[in-house]
Amino acid sequence: MTKTKIKKSLILAAMVLSAALLALGQPALAAERVDTDGDGLSDDREVNVYHTDPKKEDTDGDGLSDTEELVRGFSPLRKDKVKLSSLDTDQDGLPDSWEIRLDLDLDNADQNRNGLPDGQELNEGFFPGSKKLQPVDKLIKVNLKKQELAYYVNDIELDKFKISSGVKSMPTPTGVFAILDKVPSKNYGGVGWSYPNTKWNLHFTTKGLRYFIHGAYWHNKFGRPMSHGCVNVSYAAMERLYNFAEVGTRVEIF
Repeated sequence: MTKTKIKKSLILAAMVLSAALLALGQPALAAERVDTDGDGLSDDREVNVYHTDPKKEDTDGDGLSDTEELVRGFSPLRKDKVKLSSLDTDQDGLPDSWEIRLDLDLDNADQNRNGLPDGQELNEGFFPGSKKLQPVDKLIKVNLKKQELAYYVNDIELDKFKISSGVKSMPTPTGVFAILDKVPSKNYGGVGWSYPNTKWNLHFTTKGLRYFIHGAYWHNKFGRPMSHGCVNVSYAAMERLYNFAEVGTRVEIF
C-alpha cells in the first residue's frame, strides 16, 4: 500500500471516529468541520479536545500525523509513543483514551464545572460532559469464545482486554446479570489451592457458589480458560474496571 493510500485510510478512520463522537449529541456545526491542516481532524476538536495544532498535520514532529497516532492509540503530543490509555493529562481519574472517546477536554479535570472531577463523576454513574447530572448506561460484556471482556458507557466502548474464564469442568455461568457487590479484597481457596488477598472483586451471581469478575495475580495466561468459574482479569486492567463498575451495572456473559 502506498503512503498516499495509507494516509487516505487514516483520514477515513479519523472521520469515522469524529462521526462516532458527534453521535453523542454534539451538534454538527460547520465550524466543527473545518480542517485547516487536512489531517481528518476538525480544528474545533484539535483545539478543544486533543490540544493539537490545527495548522500542523504532525503536532509533535515525530514523523507520524496526529491522525495516525490517534488511530493507533498514541498521544499526538509526545514523541515517545506513549499510549493514550496510560495517560491522564488533567489528573481527573479518566485516561486520555476515554476522554477522547467521550469527547471530553483532555486538559480539563472538571468538564461541567460542578466541583466533581470527571473520573469521579463517571464512576458514580453520571456523564461528566453534561451541565446537569445525566445518568449513563454502563455495560460489561464477557465473550467466552474469544476470552475477552469489554465495557461500555452509553454504548461507547471504553476498554477491551483478554480474560480467563472457567475451565470446562468448572464453567463460568452464562446469561445476563448485574453487579451485586464490590469487594476490595477477597481470599479464594480450596483443596490444594489458595489465592489470598485478591484485589478488585465484582460479585455478579450466586449459583451454589458466588461468582466474581476479579483481578488475578497468580498467572499471566489471559486469553484461555484458567479459573474455577470466575472471570480472571489482569491486575493492570482490573482496577480501572472495578472503579468504573457500580452495584447494579449490567453484565452480559455469552
